[in-house]
Amino acid sequence: MNILLTSHRFFPDIGGTETVTELLAEEFSKAGHKTVVVTQTLGARRKAAYEDVPKESTLPLEIGASAGVSDIGPATSEALPYQIERRPNMRTLLELYRWCDVVLQTQIGLQTAWPLIFIRRPWVISHHNWMMKGPRGWLKCRVLPLARNVAASQALANRLSTRAKVIPNPYRKEVFRATLQQARQKDLISVGRLIRGKGVHVLIEALRWLERSGVPRELTVVGEGPALPELTRAAEGLSVEFVGARRDGELSELLADHRILVVPSVDPEPFGIVAIEGLACGCVVVATRNAGLVEAVGTHGVLCEPGDPKSLANSILEADAVSDRMDGVAEHLARHDPESVANEYLRVLEAAIEDK
Repeated sequence: MNILLTSHRFFPDIGGTETVTELLAEEFSKAGHKTVVVTQTLGARRKAAYEDVPKESTLPLEIGASAGVSDIGPATSEALPYQIERRPNMRTLLELYRWCDVVLQTQIGLQTAWPLIFIRRPWVISHHNWMMKGPRGWLKCRVLPLARNVAASQALANRLSTRAKVIPNPYRKEVFRATLQQARQKDLISVGRLIRGKGVHVLIEALRWLERSGVPRELTVVGEGPALPELTRAAEGLSVEFVGARRDGELSELLADHRILVVPSVDPEPFGIVAIEGLACGCVVVATRNAGLVEAVGTHGVLCEPGDPKSLANSILEADAVSDRMDGVAEHLARHDPESVANEYLRVLEAAIEDK
């Protein structure tokens, strides 16, 4: 198949949707499918020695202005096995739609879907975030039935205006894994963009409550965002370290060095790939009972009420005592294996082509 994979945000941006798109593009390419990613995210690009690429290359180098230029991937210094088109012009986008056999969008994006008006191609939409409200959201909901739809969680599928197949998100299993020889030297860790919806302010309140109760805790906060100054002030006097953004190997090492991952989201989470990454690194997960996050944690964590510092504090204490929460975690993680997830997507894409 020739697969056109669109994602508004992509590497070097950091986030769950970006990671899913990277992994799907990699796995599609490994399976022998020619794949092009279209994104609005700008990124560093580097010249590649394409004179050594055979004629049967999986890259459609004749398309657009990107021929002879290759992006460098997040986990390797080598050229990627798929092509990336960053902010393509109208002509290039039309050429890509003519080239492809099927279009897969990670989140519906009308900015890149408009060629379907002129060029009929099977269309699959993979949902990873809640549908926006307002006129644009209304329009997007109206066109969803024209495509096959996939949702990263049952919570997401339940909120869509049309039927969707649930395929959970993959994670980088070669990066996020527990190291048996590594002693867990540190206590709590939280990972995510520093905005109020992610609930780190609630976690800091919970730590304050624990300190007053005579059980002080230590916390490492991973991430960047506009709430950093506010959170830094709120954490004064507590054992809280803000270490900035981390990804891939650096993040895996940090997770593997901590005992408990806390995901204190206040806003509903469509899924929660960080919980999967934490479990893969051997952390017990404490998370809010929050939409798709519940599905990501499964039975391998302790759940608390969103926005409730005391409930969160008690769940952290409960996590200290759990001994069997990691039983069966390998089977839980297998559902998020990149190859397995990609194969589920490929079956959906093939079915969309057959129904054309």
